[in-house]
Amino acid sequence: MPETFAKKDIYDKNGVLLLAKGQKTTDVVLIKLKKHGCYEQEAAVNSDVKQSEATSSIASALGERMNIRNDRVLEYSNKVLSNVIFGSKTKPWWIYVNALSNYVDWLYTHSIDVAIISLMIAVELRYNDDELWNLGLGAFMHDVGKLLIPKPILQKPGPLTDLEMEFMRQHCELGRSSLEPYCLPKEGMDIIFQHHERLDGSGYPKGLKGDEICRNAKIVMIADVVDAITAGRPYKPVREMDEAIKILRSDEGKYSKEFVFVLGKILE
Repeated sequence: MPETFAKKDIYDKNGVLLLAKGQKTTDVVLIKLKKHGCYEQEAAVNSDVKQSEATSSIASALGERMNIRNDRVLEYSNKVLSNVIFGSKTKPWWIYVNALSNYVDWLYTHSIDVAIISLMIAVELRYNDDELWNLGLGAFMHDVGKLLIPKPILQKPGPLTDLEMEFMRQHCELGRSSLEPYCLPKEGMDIIFQHHERLDGSGYPKGLKGDEICRNAKIVMIADVVDAITAGRPYKPVREMDEAIKILRSDEGKYSKEFVFVLGKILE
């Protein structure tokens, strides 16, 4: 049976809150609501519908922020990502997909943004369906290691200290080690571990160079940088998409010229 969640706050006849909006409606909860005469079928929403609406809303906001005129590539990439997320419900790693949606708001939004930007690039590169699925999964899960970073660090409104930055830099290795027992495809694991590497060897955690970095990680690192610049963070101001592309082009020794060109073509 699919999970359902309350669409609105539900109170008893005395005004006592029985179930808050967004709370899961388990069988035990439904029995109690019916006992109080407060359960209505339309008061519950299927979790698949809830998550589909969330990804579509985030994708729409991303399209506006990036000023994407090609609705087709945006809609198709969002469709692929939705299939990845819903297809993961029966997979061992679902617990981490679910956790991303409940830890820190901007982290979930960022995960969706990076996946969609990566998929748009891959669609233009004519990836096949299986390649798109694996890329979409890895891109969506790229920051899963941040689930083990304390929230006060992730949500800190000012610059991070050297020690806090060291914690943050561990998320690639934390993500890989967390998911190793859960049979994630190798393509996804490589993205999680390598998305902060750079072609000139200046990245982390291993300082990999050039072809030592997998093709998909080279795509996701670009999507990650673009979203981090244009969406902002608690510790960074929001900047325009044009500026993000200029940064990528000026640091061409770090990023794939081919993939930066493809992204620029999508934005044009």
